[in-house]
Amino acid sequence: MKNKAVKIVLAILGIFLCLTLIFFTYYFIATANVNLDKSKLINMNSQVEIYDDGGNILEGYSGDRVITDAADIPEYTLNAFVAIEDKRFYSHNGVDVKGLFRAAINNLKSFSFKEGASTISQQLIKNTHLSGEKTLNRKLAEFKLARQLEKNYSKKQILEMYVNTIYFGDGCYGITQAANRYFGVSPENLTVSQSAALAGIVKAPSVYSPRVSPAKCNERRKLVLKEMLKQNFITQKEYNESIKEDVLPVEVENDVSSPYIKLVKDEIRNFLDENAYKNTKIKVYTYYDKNLQADLENGVKNLKSDTDKKGLILNDKNKIQAFYSTCGDIPRRLGSTLKPVAVYAPAIDMGAIDSCTPINDEKINFNGYSPSNYNDKYYGYVSAKFALAKSLNVCAVKVLNDCGVKNCLKYVEKTDIPISENDNSLRLALGDTENGATLREICGAYGTFINKGVYIKPTAIKKICDTSGKVLYKDGDNARRIFGEDTAYIVSDMLKSTVSEGTAKVLSSLNFPLAAKTGTVGNENGNTDAYTISYNGDYVLACWVGNADSTMMDNSVSGGTLPAKTCLNVWQNMIQRGYSPRDTFETEKVAKINIDKISYQENHVIEEADENAPKKYVLTEIFKKDRVPNRYSTRFSLPKIENAEISVNYCDITIRLCLPNYCDYRVYRQSGRLNTRIYDSAGKSDKTTFTDKNLMPNTRYSYTIVPYVSGKNGIRYGEEYRLEEIKTSPINFDGDEWWNEPFFDFG
Repeated sequence: MKNKAVKIVLAILGIFLCLTLIFFTYYFIATANVNLDKSKLINMNSQVEIYDDGGNILEGYSGDRVITDAADIPEYTLNAFVAIEDKRFYSHNGVDVKGLFRAAINNLKSFSFKEGASTISQQLIKNTHLSGEKTLNRKLAEFKLARQLEKNYSKKQILEMYVNTIYFGDGCYGITQAANRYFGVSPENLTVSQSAALAGIVKAPSVYSPRVSPAKCNERRKLVLKEMLKQNFITQKEYNESIKEDVLPVEVENDVSSPYIKLVKDEIRNFLDENAYKNTKIKVYTYYDKNLQADLENGVKNLKSDTDKKGLILNDKNKIQAFYSTCGDIPRRLGSTLKPVAVYAPAIDMGAIDSCTPINDEKINFNGYSPSNYNDKYYGYVSAKFALAKSLNVCAVKVLNDCGVKNCLKYVEKTDIPISENDNSLRLALGDTENGATLREICGAYGTFINKGVYIKPTAIKKICDTSGKVLYKDGDNARRIFGEDTAYIVSDMLKSTVSEGTAKVLSSLNFPLAAKTGTVGNENGNTDAYTISYNGDYVLACWVGNADSTMMDNSVSGGTLPAKTCLNVWQNMIQRGYSPRDTFETEKVAKINIDKISYQENHVIEEADENAPKKYVLTEIFKKDRVPNRYSTRFSLPKIENAEISVNYCDITIRLCLPNYCDYRVYRQSGRLNTRIYDSAGKSDKTTFTDKNLMPNTRYSYTIVPYVSGKNGIRYGEEYRLEEIKTSPINFDGDEWWNEPFFDFG
């Protein structure tokens, strides 16, 4: 038994040795030509030149990397990165073998690859020498280069190069830019708490940046401080003081990098491998328009508000031509700005509604969810167009519920607005999504309505070239259809009503066609976000007002107030500069149909209007061609009397009619062989009652009523309505009140 166990152990050991031999053989072959290039570690000559839409270099931008010597960086700042990124930094030789085994075991346990084990040395190599591809060969090259790095440089030098090359978000490369951009200080003046915050950002700048999410940044900062205390990099006293310190980002007066430039820097990372531009000179050509940027900035900066603010302009192909922000393009909850994209456009595209579909705006409960309109005001039956213009929450939820949340989510996902599993609820109708969206993302969705239902992912970058002119990246054809052309046209028509009679009425003073939608996020205690998104055939212009830290504004700040006024100012700036507006596109895929106003308003029924109907009884609505009404009104061509009653009082005969107020009638009396027209209601104030007086006593009479209407094509007569024959009363000379009987001279 003992010999058998020994054999098993030897067999396992043999297999392990064979695998080890195979691994190292493969390692040496795969990395034979991989060697450390010291010139790449910190390249002072790397530069990014950014050009505008006309090929002119943007003023005030320098791509030179700013380097700070390790001697000028506090020890606790450097150790903050060690504590959270590589706790065995001072003991390993470039590769943390213990960390690798721990990560491998944990990943096997969780059946995932969530946990990594990259050391600071490996991260420095990855950022300066290697591409971002996830392959075994790249990882092996990373191991070898990290070992070589450790042999050629001290730990202090490696830390210095690391903190001067890593990306901190918001366009910041290196600790010098980050310290200045976020906290307005140089690295030597960073506090322990600020150092912990910067070290925490590195894992995911788009998540932990204090400008993106102060709350998440703060949570991460506390974790770094705990690790620093645990690893004896700070004392308990320093920890206690630092944990309480406020590390909110500050506005830096001398920050020369404009919001548009920051946006471009972040985009470069999406299109090029980081190493491709951090160690070489590249030229980035953008869609930046200096005139539009000036129009936008003047409009937004002149907004008298202590809040954060953003403004963005896309052209008719969803290219970002101007951007201004006091807090970057952080994602926010969208509120009612999502209604056209998530509710009305999908419903129209699916054929569930038309813009004139009647919806009963009333308080209602959806299995425990009971949305409310602003100020709890409800209108009864309204059109979908009116509901969108007034941003009525109940109507939006009703439409979403009828269409199905999952069906509508499919449309939203195609626009690149972030959607999670938790968004599969009726709250989608009110823009209450888990991740919110950036201003660029929601504006890109609205650009779909300009582009006949085709979505183009918004971008600021036209192309990227190296110094020899070789194109490294070019903005390609990333268009995809989301809505039908007819849907896009109808939604734009609906959103024009938001300007003429809805929540964006501030914009109605502009004397050119404009579609718009406002949005407000908040509750009875205040609002956190306010939007106005407006567009015509040339541009999407959007403005947002709020606070990056989500503190409340007053309830008086809504989408229809400050953001709408800002949009108005920007459009006016463009007009004053000589801009000639263009309306949204026309299409032959829709039909403009006259519908019967009476049927619509009184019975909530959509039917095509009678061709003889006067203008005041007609509504002109737009339909997809496969959705035109299949019911026709004949009320002005074939008028008819629904009901009539006749009664006698001695020698007076009274006729009472049930008659539409637009209809007149003539009364004909038959007595014996005589048929006489005795009455015409035209011009009469009371058309419902007519009395034929002083008739012959004890005589039979019959009446015929002929309805008619005066329409745009002249008088149209309807079907005759015959009343039952009726007899007047006889004279009673023996009665007590004979003097009240009619006197007739039979002479």
